[in-house]
Amino acid sequence: MSTAHVRALLDHVTAELPRESWPHWTEGWPQEIEAALLDAAFSARATYGTPTSGVRAVITRWRDHRAAPLDDLTALAAHADEPEGLLAVLNNRQRVPGNYTTKAEAVASAARALAELGCTTSADLRDDDAQRSAVVAVPGFGAATWECFAMQLGVPTPASRAVVCDFLGEALDLESPATATQADDLIAATAARLEITPATFTHAVWRHQRAQRRVAGAR
Repeated sequence: MSTAHVRALLDHVTAELPRESWPHWTEGWPQEIEAALLDAAFSARATYGTPTSGVRAVITRWRDHRAAPLDDLTALAAHADEPEGLLAVLNNRQRVPGNYTTKAEAVASAARALAELGCTTSADLRDDDAQRSAVVAVPGFGAATWECFAMQLGVPTPASRAVVCDFLGEALDLESPATATQADDLIAATAARLEITPATFTHAVWRHQRAQRRVAGAR
């Protein structure tokens, strides 16, 4: 990929997700598996919000309650049998798609299922069948929940890589998708020009593409 490709990608970023208005120019929730799981659950069919509203407010309430680093799923898993305590802390009774249960209860169930597999911290998360199935099996959760959860922790999946490559293809009008190596090189070069980390760039692009697909699906 050439300097011209980087310039074209920068122009596309400016047009589609300008840094002054797109709220997702962050790395997600690195090394905070609890925050990542809450984000994956509560961002489904909901407004992401500010630190005092929406999804981020839910995470802020949990952070205030924990008063500790949010990197131990056993804290959420402890509410799996009696979710009312978690509902009270999060102060949010939104229900999962399909209306099976509250998002809080689904989070606690997923946390327990992952913990039973030995996945309790961000360092334990892998894009493997067992962990993915543990999350997807929770009623109301699905592949999109897993993708969002992994993405917040910087764990790439084939699907999330494909989404980012789609954005690159749109920006550069490529006849064929960029290879993984080409994509990584282009992301690194563009992130350097923006003076951010590749993880931040990837997360912002992935959130944008996810939002665009949601809009397209609603038409």
